[in-house]
Amino acid sequence: MRNFVAVRWVLIYTMALNLLVTGVKLVVGYLTGSLSLIADGFDSLFDSASNVVGLVGIYVARRPPDPSHPYGHRKFETLSAASITILLFLTTVELVRGAINRLRHPVAPEVTVWTFVALGLSVAVHLYVAWYERRRGRELRSQFLLADAAHTQADVLVSISVAAGLILVRAGLPIIDAILALGIAILIAKIGLEIIRDTSKVLADAAALDVTEVERIVLDVPGVETLHHVRSRGHEDDIHLDLHVRVREDMPVAQAHDIAHQVERRLMSQVEGLRDVIVHIEPERGGEPREEDLDRRIRTVARRLPGTAVHSIQAHEVDGRFYVTLHLEVERSLSVEQAHELASQLEKMLREELPTAASIEVHVEPSDRGGEPAAAADEQAYQTVRSAVDEATRSVPGLTGCHNLVVQRVHGELHVSAHWECDGALSVDEAHGLTRELERRIQDSLPQVGRVVVHVEPRPPQ
Repeated sequence: MRNFVAVRWVLIYTMALNLLVTGVKLVVGYLTGSLSLIADGFDSLFDSASNVVGLVGIYVARRPPDPSHPYGHRKFETLSAASITILLFLTTVELVRGAINRLRHPVAPEVTVWTFVALGLSVAVHLYVAWYERRRGRELRSQFLLADAAHTQADVLVSISVAAGLILVRAGLPIIDAILALGIAILIAKIGLEIIRDTSKVLADAAALDVTEVERIVLDVPGVETLHHVRSRGHEDDIHLDLHVRVREDMPVAQAHDIAHQVERRLMSQVEGLRDVIVHIEPERGGEPREEDLDRRIRTVARRLPGTAVHSIQAHEVDGRFYVTLHLEVERSLSVEQAHELASQLEKMLREELPTAASIEVHVEPSDRGGEPAAAADEQAYQTVRSAVDEATRSVPGLTGCHNLVVQRVHGELHVSAHWECDGALSVDEAHGLTRELERRIQDSLPQVGRVVVHVEPRPPQ
């Protein structure tokens, strides 16, 4: 993380303020016997504990990528933000337990002017901390600071609720103290659920970029015919993007490789927070209706089905009629009947969008998005794949120099990605044929390999 030092000092500063508020509320709470004030004090103590968790999380998150974590360690900051929910739920449990006990055995707490002084100090400090953390979190693009700011802002509401409860206690309604404690517990649990919702987007690799914006930038690059299979993920300041770009099928590999670099440079310069771009080059088949951008129309229709994604779209026009095949990714937990229903819905929507389609075939497969995260393969699996890749490379004339091999395990199967070199004078169509053959040979030799991504680049001159 580029702003590690700045985020660390923000956490240390706010932790000192939280400890100050914690001490004041606990002392006054125990002296007066106010359950709500004591609970609010422990909640402030957990604020300080969350600062410690944040310090540990960003320390790990700042580490650079390594062979075991090729995409870096930024998700550790997200995990730290998610861990705040554990502290929040523990607070919720203790609040509910104490409130139920107070309802069974009512005890009116002593309410003094010092009680309201402690709460006033708490509200003032927490308002400042929430404002400061949110402002610095946006400046430094720190997900943990933003999550902690939301937590601290809720503490302001909690303290105000406690003050209202104590006023009612002083008015002769002591049971209100326990009822408000239950209300505070519900509020804290709600904050925890909101943090889980926000952090899960990064942990589950939700799309980080608007596909339409990516298309606008890429289609402006000379030589790009169409693009598809745009995927993005990561934090707003650490976005990873890969996409497939189609060029003329008779274009030399060297020229296509140069277009890929132009696409990468434009995206890196125009998309804020983008850290890594992988561009896959494919030949544009003459049978596909470029003027209507059929690929984009199909993806637009497919996005209407929540929880799904499409890829490997192939469309051909014969005598004015479209023949379409595509793969539909659905959640792994769905039954065959549910998955079939989604496929039927998609086919119906596509036929409405493409009334001239002669055939639409939808192949259903389980999605790799969310669920079990990708993990680096162990050394034995890596060496097994390495040997199979080397053997397959030798059996496909025209491809050499395999490098940047990455092997990951996802849902019990292996995903392989690497770079190969080829003659720069080959057309994109010829190079694409070589990559398909190489993928087939690797998967034939290793059935446990579920996905193979082949990147080709022109062989450097000797």
